[in-house]
Amino acid sequence: MRECFVLLHNVVLQENIHDTWRWLLDPAHGYTVREAYCFLTNNGNFVDRMLVDDIWHKQIPSKVTLFVWCLLRNRHPTKDNLVRRRVIQVHDSDCVAGCSVLETANHLFTDCNIFNSLWAQVLHWLGISSVLSGNIRQHFMQFSNMPGLPRATHSFLKTIWFASVWDIWKERNNRVFQNMACDSSIIVEKVKLNSFLWLKSSQVLFSYSYHEWWKHLLPCMGVQV
Repeated sequence: MRECFVLLHNVVLQENIHDTWRWLLDPAHGYTVREAYCFLTNNGNFVDRMLVDDIWHKQIPSKVTLFVWCLLRNRHPTKDNLVRRRVIQVHDSDCVAGCSVLETANHLFTDCNIFNSLWAQVLHWLGISSVLSGNIRQHFMQFSNMPGLPRATHSFLKTIWFASVWDIWKERNNRVFQNMACDSSIIVEKVKLNSFLWLKSSQVLFSYSYHEWWKHLLPCMGVQV
């Protein structure tokens, strides 16, 4: 950087206009080492800082938070990534659910016929009708900021979303490594249980029973119905 500055210090592009340095990734605040590091390590995919920072919550186990951090950057060994890394061949890259479609993160977690039905059941549990995005990042933002629900519910919704993608990934791995498959309704029950246990262990004021969480979700989130 210093050598570049010395080389360009006396260069004048327009005589009547004062030249200034400008960091194009953040013109308002300028260059920072952190932003430069993120740019160099995100494989060319821009990552919204608000989205990245919004995944860290004390009610979520750290291993699950790390899993989501990798998921939003497409760093997990989905089959498309394994093909790109030359771990498997293209003819072995179909979705584990038998969709005959390339297994990508977006497909696996949002579009797959098997796992997409999980989201429909979770929305039914919430008592909400919505069409969720097929892009994993937009899916997360849309679900965790559900229109029509107060801001106080956002942390609950994020917990449910984290539990959903976590259990989808565990089901995917069971199908790959154990040759075992569960129905989507069973996965939803795991989502309900995991989200309840995470909230129960981290929030002192969360006094609801599992039956109440399972049966009357919105009141447990502070929504009057």
